[in-house]
Amino acid sequence: MKKQKSAMPDIMGLKEIEIKVYTQVLEHWPSTPLEIAEQMNEDTTNREKKKRASTKYAYYLKKLIEKKLLLSKKAGNSIIVWPIMVEKYRTIHNILQQHEPEHLALIYRSQKEGEKNA
Repeated sequence: MKKQKSAMPDIMGLKEIEIKVYTQVLEHWPSTPLEIAEQMNEDTTNREKKKRASTKYAYYLKKLIEKKLLLSKKAGNSIIVWPIMVEKYRTIHNILQQHEPEHLALIYRSQKEGEKNA
């Protein structure tokens, strides 16, 4: 018997810091490493501290990307990340959008028939 794959991502094997970073991305996406560092109350008062904090969180984001919990896109020297669940929602939205004209046509047709019978 096949084991059914859960729609929710597996976060059981994550370290505490990875869970915190993942939670920040879930709450505030799309995100960059620097934005996450600021949300995690890292010191980003000068350029050197910003770079250090950004590098730190880029490391954890890359680990989450490798574990297929996040998707990313390169933007200059940084990355932008968002939860993989968002892509699932986007797919569902696209499927619904493709069928929406059919549903609207049916509603319109049923209203016209209702007006004729009245």
